[in-house]
Amino acid sequence: MQNYIYGAGGHGKVVLDAMQASHVECAGFIDDKGISTWMGLSIYQASALNLDGEISLHLAIGDSRAREKIAINFTKAKFFSVRHPTSVIAKTAQIGAGTFIAAQSVLAPDAQIGNHCIINHAAIVDHDCVVGDYTHIAPQSSLGGGVKVGKGVLIGAGAVILPGIKIADYAVVGAGAVVTKDVATGITVVGNPAKHIG
Repeated sequence: MQNYIYGAGGHGKVVLDAMQASHVECAGFIDDKGISTWMGLSIYQASALNLDGEISLHLAIGDSRAREKIAINFTKAKFFSVRHPTSVIAKTAQIGAGTFIAAQSVLAPDAQIGNHCIINHAAIVDHDCVVGDYTHIAPQSSLGGGVKVGKGVLIGAGAVILPGIKIADYAVVGAGAVVTKDVATGITVVGNPAKHIG
C-alpha cells in the first residue's frame, strides 16, 4: 500500500521531511492546486485516486476543521501517523491514527493523543494529558500534567497550559497565552493570564 500526503502546502513540507527522516516512502501529494509536482513528488487530484482503502493517507492540513471534514469524507481510507525521529515519545503514550508528531516534540508517560492531531515542533504534552481528535498543539507550546484538551482545539505557538486545566472542543488558545482556568467550548482566550475575547 502506497503512502500519500493529502495537502501540498507548508505543513505538507514538514510532514514529508519527517517521513524522509524516518525512511518512510511517500508516493506523492494529493491536492487540487493545479500544479503537477511539489517538493519533487507528483501531485494527484483526489478525484483521480481511489481514496477508499487502496492507498494510505496522512492529512497535512493545518486547519483542524478542514482536516476533520476531509477525514470524515473518507471513512474507508487507511490513515497513517508520522513521527519525526527526534521526537521523544514515552512507551506508555498513545497516538491515534493519522496524527503528526513533529521534530523535538515530547509526549510524556500516559499521554493520549487522538486521531488526526498535530503535535508541532518542540511542543510538550506532559504526563496523563488527553488530547482530542483533530487538535493542533502549535510549536513550543506546553501542556502541564493531566491537561484535558477537547476535539478540534488550537493551542497557539508558545502557549502554556497549567496542570489539570480542561480546554473544551473547538476552543482557541492564542500564541503565548498562559492558561490558568478551564476554557469553554468554542471560545478564544489570549494573554497572561489568558482571558476570553470576542
